[in-house]
Amino acid sequence: MPPKQRRVPRYRHYKPKNLGVVRIDGRDHYLGRYDSAASWEKYHRLVAEWLRHLNTGGTISPSPTLTQSSEGHGPSIDQVILAYFEFAKGYYRKNDQLTGETENIRLALRPLRKLYGQTSASAFGVRDLELVRENMIQSGLARTVINARVGRIRRAFRWASKKGLVPETAYHALTALEGLKRGRSAARETVSVQPVPAEHVEAVLPYLGSHVRAMVLVQELAGMRPQDIRNMRTGDIDMSADVWVYKPWTHKTEHHGAVRRIALGPRAQAILTPFLKPDKPDDYVFSPKEAVADLRDKRRQQRRTPITPSQLQRTPKAKPKRTPGEQYKKGSYETVIRRACLKAEVPVWSPNRLRHNCATRVRQKYGIEAAAAVLGNSLGMVAEVYSESNFEKAMQVMREIG
Repeated sequence: MPPKQRRVPRYRHYKPKNLGVVRIDGRDHYLGRYDSAASWEKYHRLVAEWLRHLNTGGTISPSPTLTQSSEGHGPSIDQVILAYFEFAKGYYRKNDQLTGETENIRLALRPLRKLYGQTSASAFGVRDLELVRENMIQSGLARTVINARVGRIRRAFRWASKKGLVPETAYHALTALEGLKRGRSAARETVSVQPVPAEHVEAVLPYLGSHVRAMVLVQELAGMRPQDIRNMRTGDIDMSADVWVYKPWTHKTEHHGAVRRIALGPRAQAILTPFLKPDKPDDYVFSPKEAVADLRDKRRQQRRTPITPSQLQRTPKAKPKRTPGEQYKKGSYETVIRRACLKAEVPVWSPNRLRHNCATRVRQKYGIEAAAAVLGNSLGMVAEVYSESNFEKAMQVMREIG
């Protein structure tokens, strides 16, 4: 019989003294002025500490970890987080747009702020960081994600130490906490990314619009990342040879000085051709705005009943809440595929896995070096990741199967 789950103690109001209070294992812990930021912070720390000790049968008691929120000197954790995030928004930019790292930093710092926002940053130590990590484990995050987020918290303290916001010793103390090891923690483990079964891809295609269907097929054939197919523009494709060469205007490793080139064979060319815009080379090949217009036009053509006078008199909203954009975003591309998977009644898969389909197919037929060439990856034994000889191999492969 599985062990009975214990209810998380709730934050309560002690009205006689207007204090926040939480009862844990039969003992009341007073948290400070009711509904204040400091009292909520202490509540979250107490609950996190209680959850950490729950499986061992221990009880929590006042400790430096739980009572230091107002001790120490210098800026608080909240102030350091605010300053660091402002720096991150200026530093992690690509083509004058925020990169995904800013969102990763925000998510990593969220539990830190929740548990220690009012704490003096200089008083934050390795035991506190361990408690923040335990909170991440309890929230169900995967071990690899937790290690990455703890690393981002350390990075924030390293930046703060360089700016004189915290002593250098504060950052160096945090490095004592080792990362979680596979199979040696309560954190959830993940499996490596696997290709999407061919039958699952085929089952989903009928439930996708023409634009997203073409995106899926071309991405799988060429081994692109999702962002490569979303960012595709006609002007970025060299069509002068039998194998087209697509150079994304932005890509994952451009800040390292790498050049990304993607070979497009005859099958991919045939799928792409109806969507290309030679007269508008800077427009995105696949556009939600055009996809919605095509869908509405198709529905009008398939309409079996005449349009009523009231429908003819309708005028579009002047300021609709949502309008289709010019480019598919990461979330919208994934959402369309997820909904199609649910309709097709197959396990939900993400578009990033299509890249693994291509890698598996190429490796089985041409070997690992050819797969690395097609994907634009380094094997570690090639001095230039995107050398001419390497890309020629990719073009030959796509000439035959792409």
